[in-house]
Amino acid sequence: MSDVVLPVAVSISGWWFFTGVILWLVHRPVHWHRAIAMLWTLLLLPALLAVHLSAADTSPTGTVQAFALSLFIWGWLELTYLTGLLAGPAVHACPPGSTVTQRFFRGLATCLHHELAAIALLAMLSILSWGLPNHTAFWTFSVLLLMRWSAKLNLVLGVRNYNQQWLPAHLHYLDSYIPRRRMNVLFPFSLLMGVGVSLAVLEAFQMSVSLGERISLLLVGTLTVLGTLEHVFLMLPMGEARLWSWAMPEVGDLSPQIEGKGDANASIRPVSPLSHHSTLSHSRHSQTTGHV
Repeated sequence: MSDVVLPVAVSISGWWFFTGVILWLVHRPVHWHRAIAMLWTLLLLPALLAVHLSAADTSPTGTVQAFALSLFIWGWLELTYLTGLLAGPAVHACPPGSTVTQRFFRGLATCLHHELAAIALLAMLSILSWGLPNHTAFWTFSVLLLMRWSAKLNLVLGVRNYNQQWLPAHLHYLDSYIPRRRMNVLFPFSLLMGVGVSLAVLEAFQMSVSLGERISLLLVGTLTVLGTLEHVFLMLPMGEARLWSWAMPEVGDLSPQIEGKGDANASIRPVSPLSHHSTLSHSRHSQTTGHV
């Protein structure tokens, strides 16, 4: 039983902790941001080297280390984006009345450099793990990226519940890219994707005989379930933001405007304690998930 419970607990706590750390750091005074990002960047190279070393280690310890390292690398990606140091060429609000296609490409311009860095890091993790038995870091990062992309597409199409107050002040213009809707056409398929990937990981877990591989599948599978749950949070206000209240400054909570009840591109006003992030979402973003 501990072979199952402990990896699941590690995955959930890692998702929760890294999401909170990123939120806490990006809401520090702006003059801290560059120093924080530079320090994390200095640690990025040793982390990538450690990924290569852990990829040769299929023991439970090596597997958990690879998972934690992948979360750390993902945290660097989210931190540099949310501090505005690695975002995109566009830094302005989406014009009112933009079509879905226009919102998508304009939104992509706000995070283009960030997305290219994510793809580069994924490729790097693949290279570092190539020919070695432990691919936990690569699959962890892959799940985080897949879930974050899915969440972002849902945001462009419109969601009911979104934690706009989780954005630092210099990124509040991003809220103009996210209409408030009760449902969008992609959301059911995103849920099916998350459930499908989770079931595939579960089937692989049942067929696996190696302890390290079973732990790896549990870590990545639990993260997939959490990423799917974050999608649910986008549509159902469940008060999940309270999980990270320790990481947030005292700010007014937000109640989303739903399509048909006010301007979909307007800023949402502080009213209710129910909202959510995409990337990291965390994300979250993605997140996560990415959340972390």
